Amino acid sequence: MGEIKGSVLPVSVTFDFVERVSRLHFLVLQVQGPVLVEDTCLCFNALGGLPGPYIKWFLEKLKPEGLHQLLAGFEDKSAYALCTFALSTGDASEPVRLFRGRTSGRIVAPRGCRDFGWDPCFQPDGYEQTYAEMPKAEKNAISHRFRALRELQEYFGGLSPGANNEHTGQGSGEG
Repeated sequence: MGEIKGSVLPVSVTFDFVERVSRLHFLVLQVQGPVLVEDTCLCFNALGGLPGPYIKWFLEKLKPEGLHQLLAGFEDKSAYALCTFALSTGDASEPVRLFRGRTSGRIVAPRGCRDFGWDPCFQPDGYEQTYAEMPKAEKNAISHRFRALRELQEYFGGLSPGANNEHTGQGSGEG
């Protein structure tokens, strides 16, 4: 596997991450063309970044109430949501490009609609509402996924004919 280039974020490269990138390379071989994959993490600072990429399984077992209760013994309730899009052009000689978006916030007792994962217990910094309580348009304008998509859009915009093609697509992720 070739070198993976990207920005440095306070997220460790885990076996799970390496496995996901390996799957991306496998998909590229199967598709024989460009592949774009997305992954979302919810990271609790008090737990050293957990649940991180394992949020799906934590949520299945614990529900939003359990995610909040995980931090009951900790003073630090801060967390961040991280979305990463990995793009392979299909050319094995080119690096996989990573586009990251991050939204900082804190874990709170669940509030709001229960129709989308951990949204009821994540309250972004600077807001009094959880993701679940926000109007969809407001949430979508500040979310980690929106920020990652904005970086991806900037990268694609830089590829247009006549555009300045200096953008590397290595995203800062600090949104």
